[in-house]
Amino acid sequence: VAKSFDAPIKLIFPQDLLENGLAAKNFAMLGLGDIVIPGIFVAILLRYDYSRGANSRLYFYACYFAYILGLGLTIFVMHYFKHAQPALLYLVPCCTIIPVGLALLKGDMKTMFAYEDNPEPPKTDAAAAGEGTEDKKND
Repeated sequence: VAKSFDAPIKLIFPQDLLENGLAAKNFAMLGLGDIVIPGIFVAILLRYDYSRGANSRLYFYACYFAYILGLGLTIFVMHYFKHAQPALLYLVPCCTIIPVGLALLKGDMKTMFAYEDNPEPPKTDAAAAGEGTEDKKND
């Protein structure tokens, strides 16, 4: 959690909520990178789920849960030590270990690491032959 961050997008929440209730005065903030970086990974796992063709969104929900767990862990450690914590320190391990562990258990590790979001369509022999003739015509 960043201590001072002046940007258009940030989430601010009270650090001393447990001690002062709604009259809390000490705030911590969650920066744009703490939301966007893991969010991209969650979105990629949703696309991976769609590419598998199953109706289950298992990896998406696992990573979504891991993100919430990582934020909760960040907030817990912040309250315990009464000091701001870098959220990505907790978000990245949670968001990678849980889906990768799930892929290990389900046997999807190879397909997960081989997944390409927008693979190039394979060239056919006719298309490859046609490209060569166009180059000769232009010469």
